[in-house]
Amino acid sequence: MAPRTFLTAPVTRGGPFVRARSRVLIAVALALLPGCRDSGSDPLAALVASEIVPAVAVPVELPTLGLLAADAEVRDELAPVLEAWLLAWEADDPDLGRSARDEAIRQAAPALRDALGAGGVSSTLDPLFQVERDLGDIGSVPPDLAPALEEIRSLVSDTRAALDAGRHDRALTVGLQASDRIRELGPRAVARTLIARADRALVRGEVTGAVDARSMARGERLLTGARRALEEGEVDLSIERAWYAAQLLEGKGDEGG
Repeated sequence: MAPRTFLTAPVTRGGPFVRARSRVLIAVALALLPGCRDSGSDPLAALVASEIVPAVAVPVELPTLGLLAADAEVRDELAPVLEAWLLAWEADDPDLGRSARDEAIRQAAPALRDALGAGGVSSTLDPLFQVERDLGDIGSVPPDLAPALEEIRSLVSDTRAALDAGRHDRALTVGLQASDRIRELGPRAVARTLIARADRALVRGEVTGAVDARSMARGERLLTGARRALEEGEVDLSIERAWYAAQLLEGKGDEGG
């Protein structure tokens, strides 16, 4: 099958405040490798099992904390919270970054609720319910992607229940967390996560000496190349290099590819 190229707006420090008009791309890594299937009948436009990891494309525009703050004209009021949310995307530890973003969302929810009103909250979160319907139609999910998609399903279900109960703060909180979970699987987020993983493995290997010198040298070159590719906007290349760098630096040799 011919390679497919997915388009997505770059995620930069100011990016979350800009409304993305193109499709939202969820990707755990390369969707350009052999092994993909025709996605014409797939509800999410593309659910691809590659030789490395799977990818999903969602053809809807999802809410983000930054976008909503701009739309609701409360960016100045929420400036410290928004800054914390943005910085959390850069955290080396994905779990800590996720926790920090969740907390920022909880702090921002009341002001957003007041500014948007009940109708605004409902319409803002509606794209998540389209994602929920699409996810429910998928019959076979690659194992690497299954836990993340199941968490997204659960969060969106909680969002719907909160809206039905008139708990708009709760609906915004859980809905924006669901949207963030989806973006955690986006290409740039994945590249940064893999680079951080490879960097930790490099430090660990230098300390322990558990990885042979040839693998260490190759892994370090790949890691440097991954960082450069990300800086230059070549996200797919960055992901590929970072993945193989981590494999080498973790002592797994060439088994990753």
